[in-house]
Amino acid sequence: MRKFEFIAVALGAAGFVCLGAGAAAAQDGPWNGYYVGGNIGASKADTTLTMKAASGSGGAVIPPGDIGLINAPVSEDDNNDVGFTGGFQAGYNYWSGGWMIGLETDINYYNLGEDRKKTYRSGLAIAPPIDFTIEQKMKTDWMWTLRPRVGYATDTWLFYATAGVAASDIKLTTKYYDTRSPPITGNNEESDVKFGWTAGLGAAFALSEYTSVRGEWLYSDFGTIKSQGTVGSNYATLSSEADARGNLFRIGFDYTF
Repeated sequence: MRKFEFIAVALGAAGFVCLGAGAAAAQDGPWNGYYVGGNIGASKADTTLTMKAASGSGGAVIPPGDIGLINAPVSEDDNNDVGFTGGFQAGYNYWSGGWMIGLETDINYYNLGEDRKKTYRSGLAIAPPIDFTIEQKMKTDWMWTLRPRVGYATDTWLFYATAGVAASDIKLTTKYYDTRSPPITGNNEESDVKFGWTAGLGAAFALSEYTSVRGEWLYSDFGTIKSQGTVGSNYATLSSEADARGNLFRIGFDYTF
């Protein structure tokens, strides 16, 4: 399913959650009934990038020693980016005896990113020596979730836990270039809508019978995305992999009707 088609389906789901048979049940505070709202916050990647190289089948192929450099274990040096997030949520809550259960869906701009850049000195005994660089980057554009919520509420405060399904469009880009003249280069990108899970905690404060503000943390895991591409004229084959995970911290406003 392409990205824009999926977003349309997600927005339709949000509208379905919001619109009951004409109206919500009798208003009984901001923790009971249908609601809509918006949110802003920050995202922080918690992902791992890995790379493997193999010899190509061209006339000139990557030296075995350089393959060993790429495939050798490395310490964690990934740059997990902090990004902006913002979007809209909608759902329904039922509050009775202090306990609240509900269902929420949301669609957010989700700027999750991680990148790694590694430069190696080739083992070829030539002058000047050859350096080659491999860059990996994983990023997302949006995230959609559908999550039950369970919590305890007073007239003023709501504390809850939530867990459910999530989806995001994950992009993985790999670049290779060296200092030869002319240089050997390669560039490959893989993009896929990945489904996973999300879970977190939140708290909300009632501003009035109909309005509330919230703070929320969600952790999401979308599994693994992989890409494979050739460098130059089959000089080498690079296999790149990213475990797409991240944290989301946001504040929001809800209107219950």
